[in-house]
Amino acid sequence: MKPAIDIRVGNVLRLDGKICKVLHQEVRGTGKFGKTVHLKAKNLEDGHHVEKGLRAEETIEDLDLHHVKMQYLYKDGEQFVFMNTESYEQFSLPAHSVGKQEVFLKENMEIDVEFVEGRPISVIFPKIAELKVTSAPPGVKGQTDTTYKEVELENGLKILVPQFVNEGEIVRIDVANLAYLERVPTKSLKNA
Repeated sequence: MKPAIDIRVGNVLRLDGKICKVLHQEVRGTGKFGKTVHLKAKNLEDGHHVEKGLRAEETIEDLDLHHVKMQYLYKDGEQFVFMNTESYEQFSLPAHSVGKQEVFLKENMEIDVEFVEGRPISVIFPKIAELKVTSAPPGVKGQTDTTYKEVELENGLKILVPQFVNEGEIVRIDVANLAYLERVPTKSLKNA
């Protein structure tokens, strides 16, 4: 059990009987009138977001979270199947647990999966991915670098990028937001 005042972003708690991960935490109030802790959390069982207010001294069940290196095998309907690389035991995760980042999963890739109480609850994706642009319209002449165009990446994801990005180039993507960060510079063979 943990006092509400000690809850931090990333903690996994049991809120109203459901396993939830804290996304945002804010302490409001003063000592004279009593402090309250306002939480925004994601229900890891059904993917819905939850908001909860707690008195600062109220205790809440804090759950142990551990990461296991897994291998992504395949998608079966609305389930993603992973295998523990040490025990070869297979686990399924529902699509809402994987989220919109599913486009970054490739068969046989190794990735960390979070477990609570012996059950897989979510996938830990890298913060940045480098992907090749497979389809891009030509840049519009006279447009500035702040004008964006839509391109398709090797994993099928379509994103907005600056006009200067061309087909065949590698770009860095913010995995959480599915947004363009920068173009990956290529080394010239003459300078190597």
